[in-house]
Amino acid sequence: MVLSGYLPSRVKFVGVLNFRARGPIHVGHSKEANVLYALKLPNGDLVVPASTWKGVLRSLAERLAPSLPMGEIERLAFESVGRAQAPEEARRNVREKGLMDDFVKVLERKPQTRFDQRDVEEKLERLGYRKDEGGKWQIEDKEWALVQYLSLHCPVGRLFGNLALAGSLKFFDSVIRSGLQRRPGIGINRNTGTVQENVLYFVETGDAYAAVPLLLSGEVEPRGSAPARLLASVLEAVAEVGIGVGGRKSAGLGLLELESSEFHAFERGKDGDERGALMANPFDAEKMGLREFVGWLRSER
Repeated sequence: MVLSGYLPSRVKFVGVLNFRARGPIHVGHSKEANVLYALKLPNGDLVVPASTWKGVLRSLAERLAPSLPMGEIERLAFESVGRAQAPEEARRNVREKGLMDDFVKVLERKPQTRFDQRDVEEKLERLGYRKDEGGKWQIEDKEWALVQYLSLHCPVGRLFGNLALAGSLKFFDSVIRSGLQRRPGIGINRNTGTVQENVLYFVETGDAYAAVPLLLSGEVEPRGSAPARLLASVLEAVAEVGIGVGGRKSAGLGLLELESSEFHAFERGKDGDERGALMANPFDAEKMGLREFVGWLRSER
């Protein structure tokens, strides 16, 4: 089961980030003969799909999360399931950390010091688990129940989604109006570090210095929470160092620098949304710059 909107989301926002490519961009689509074609529309405009944005920013969030102040259960959740790419990897992590004994004690209402009894029971009920008439949890796969419980506490997963929770951020495809060019490349033998004979290929890219827009929207938990602070750190890092998108980044392709941005955000039931007017069109909320929005996310009020 993957829960959508499980945790109480109070902050809604929409943001527009305007990047400038500092070199050509290649988001791959297909390969024919010795040409690597870019993903593009019929009119030739290049496309950066939502999945690419999500992957790039999630990777950045995973690198920033270890330095983020967070609660004990949130940190344990990130370390256990935050980077897991598959269910078995998450299962292996909880086994290696020796978490099962304490989790089973919680289910049996026995003393332990790692988990909060009330929180575990509340989360398990939200996940669809039930007790029998005698008050015993009816859980066949306790290890998977633990993975799901931890997934609900992971700040990265709460923003981008994980094994138990749908992400609260939504990214949109970006269209880049740019010319096309084919850049030549040669094959390198990775074992010897030398040029491979008779290996010449071409990479289809957009122009350098093309404008690259990104539209995103989403919900985060109350301002000052771990997910809100993590999102603030991600945006701050993007503003300071830029990001790389697409393929061939090791060859200098895909570097983007942020030129401008604007955000419209509000707390549900507040900030002019007392009657839900801003839910229909968040752009009616007061405009903020990135620095202001970052500070707004980090503050509790």
